[in-house]
Amino acid sequence: MMNNFFSPERNDNRLKTVLRQPWPYFFAAFACTVLESAKSFDRLAQVPFFRHGEWLISDAFHTDYKWIYYTAPKILIGVVGGTFLVIFLASLSGRYRLQLQVWSKPSALIACSVILVPLAVSVLTCICGVHSPVDMLPYGGKYPHIGLLEQLWEHGSTAGGRSFPAGHASGGFALMALYYLPLRELWKRFLFILGFFAGWGMGLYQMARGEHFLSHTLTSMFLALGIIILLERHFDGLRQRLKALAGKK
Repeated sequence: MMNNFFSPERNDNRLKTVLRQPWPYFFAAFACTVLESAKSFDRLAQVPFFRHGEWLISDAFHTDYKWIYYTAPKILIGVVGGTFLVIFLASLSGRYRLQLQVWSKPSALIACSVILVPLAVSVLTCICGVHSPVDMLPYGGKYPHIGLLEQLWEHGSTAGGRSFPAGHASGGFALMALYYLPLRELWKRFLFILGFFAGWGMGLYQMARGEHFLSHTLTSMFLALGIIILLERHFDGLRQRLKALAGKK
């Protein structure tokens, strides 16, 4: 019995069970909030993006190529979310219900993730009030580098910025919900990795402009994972409640 308890296979199954819960990712997001207040971590990670008083991606470059590196990914994510919303709505109609039945839940989950993940991060960004690196004194700005927890501890309020967590990257991370499409496991993993790299690609672009620290993007990633898994685990219950409310009316 003791051998079974400590067997690698059993421990691996336990780890997988834990990682299918949303709370480990929300806890990791909170840990990143603590990390954000440890300023040396973010400053060290920011070194490759800020050299000789200049950001790796200049304002001029961003102005010229914003449409492809900043705007286009956001539009593409919106198109993906809108497409799966249409698929979900089509699955509710009598004409396509049977053909799209297996796509109904994952399509709704992806559409909700694309909407709710950036929305949740955007709300937190407004509440946390952390300034962007480019606005901070160590990088030529006018505000001191003070983390969220340090602001609350010393001043009892936030600084009024809008940089933490990383809002732009959250849209890319929302695409990790593509994992739940009814496809083969290999394709599911590929789509998850696609969302992972989409989020980090968008996040690194903003870091190279001085808009975010590494901890900002890490927090968005873990929040996205937590929200996606929370939606997936409770989607059936929410749908039943909505149907019950519609029936009462």
